Amino acid sequence: MTTALKAPDRVGLPYLKIGIILCPSFTLTPMASFVDAIRLAADREDQSRQVYFSWDFISAGQHPVRASCGLQMVPSGNLDDPGRYDCVAVCGGLARDMGGIPQRTYDYLQAADQRGIPIIGLCTGSFVLAQAGLLNHRECALHFDTLGEFVARFQNVSPVTNQNYVIDGNILTCPGSIVAIEVAAFLIAHYSNVGRAQKALNYLLFKPEEPRIALRTKPYEEALGAASRLTVEAVKVMETRIDAPCSIDELARSLNTSKTRLNRAFLADLQTAPAIFWRRIRLLAARELLASRRRSVTEIAYETGFSDTAHFCSCFKKHFSMTPQQFRRIGK
Repeated sequence: MTTALKAPDRVGLPYLKIGIILCPSFTLTPMASFVDAIRLAADREDQSRQVYFSWDFISAGQHPVRASCGLQMVPSGNLDDPGRYDCVAVCGGLARDMGGIPQRTYDYLQAADQRGIPIIGLCTGSFVLAQAGLLNHRECALHFDTLGEFVARFQNVSPVTNQNYVIDGNILTCPGSIVAIEVAAFLIAHYSNVGRAQKALNYLLFKPEEPRIALRTKPYEEALGAASRLTVEAVKVMETRIDAPCSIDELARSLNTSKTRLNRAFLADLQTAPAIFWRRIRLLAARELLASRRRSVTEIAYETGFSDTAHFCSCFKKHFSMTPQQFRRIGK
């Protein structure tokens, strides 16, 4: 059974306050994947402020809590008030170390469940939810490696291993690993918008050799034919990072050169600065995406690396002498 997750009772920012309960020997990958996706959606220009989303780390046992890799986390929240958060995520750990979780953690989760607060089980966090009785007669998503132990311990739960995540009532579960990024993206889209979710996905799932957005037309291609090797290599990087641009300083370092030398090369070969040229590539990609009519203007803004919709619309109008909405209407 799948139902919509409860919206926060309050209004205004942040869209969602999340309490992240860390179990003894918690696994770092699902926690980091989940939190970093939320972090990227929580602010503009990747400044990591907790504006649109906020979160606290809570220990399910001892203070501080230690990850299975040895990293220690100092809690920033507690288990005093289950109504403090709009959503609670439980990041599980090594099964052998979770027997020491105190009863107050289960009491807290039960109280949150009674309020209808969405509860997320990351990785073996599902074991904790099942132990609290929250998964009885429900489906949950598990990693195949933990299936045997889970079934032996919890006969009243219906685990599945062929889904990235499962929503059953107010409970969302996932098998862990980087699938936690997808869980976070779902929450971002559900409580904010798809554009912010896509921004997080673009950053965290980026691979240099696999551009997410490929330009079909390149009006600058002829000029590149006579350009220096440095300019050509820089443009290749720009084309693969349409959705995740970095600073020109970072770009220069990745090419083992200086910002000054890179600027000189672009001015000589393309008669423009690299930052301006990169923005032009992203705007060309945005125009192609607008022509497809499959995405909203907000989604396209984030997918082409702009910090917000207003900035994107301003740049688009300056370059093409019309707004994205006007371009879309003309193309009908």
